[in-house]
Amino acid sequence: MCPKPTTPPSRAGRQHASGARRLLVVFLGVVLIAGLWWALRAGPKVPLADWTALFLVRLEHIPPWVYLISFVVLPAFGVPIFAYYLTIGVVIDGLGLTLLAAWTCMAANMALSYLLARGLHYPLKGLATRRGYRIPRLRPADEWKIIVMVRASPLPWMMQNYLLALGGARFRPYMLFGVPVQALIGLGVILLGDAILSGDIRWALVGLFLVAAVWVTLRIMRGRGEAVLGASWDRPEA
Repeated sequence: MCPKPTTPPSRAGRQHASGARRLLVVFLGVVLIAGLWWALRAGPKVPLADWTALFLVRLEHIPPWVYLISFVVLPAFGVPIFAYYLTIGVVIDGLGLTLLAAWTCMAANMALSYLLARGLHYPLKGLATRRGYRIPRLRPADEWKIIVMVRASPLPWMMQNYLLALGGARFRPYMLFGVPVQALIGLGVILLGDAILSGDIRWALVGLFLVAAVWVTLRIMRGRGEAVLGASWDRPEA
């Protein structure tokens, strides 16, 4: 199957994308500077030798709104989402509120990544082509299966989002089937991170059990779904 010719973006479209990227960079810079300023200004003095305690104390004094905004935005640009799962319990009090905040930010980041991938479709496709990659097209018949499998895969979070969006996943299935899978993974990591930071061995065991259960489920899905995965993408020929 020969790839269909695509129309290159217009000059106005390229300028618009470039302007949007500059605004995002400025926004991220403001968020990071504000977070660092609050952390350095509000936190008590801690001996520099105790780097773990220093990190946790500074993290506790970051305003929750700064942390949550960074959670929504930064994973779309490559920051590991697991870092937020492991540390959000330090910023948000109470397990229920922690899970609600984490899942809300995760879903918001999924939506943001989808919009970015669609808005920057031509630049991202061009970058992938220049680096020798071809992004396959998702077939609607098995769309939900591929979304679940990609979400349960060990691929980096940012790559999962952009691969599904650029592969043609529709927004509603992208969110409807992707959020629960990632919420389950996040639950295990959040419980594990909270237990590690608080020293509670019981929650650490619960978190480890959930992470192990997700890993076993992933292995089963990968074993049974290889044929579906291979047949559900239209792979362009070189």
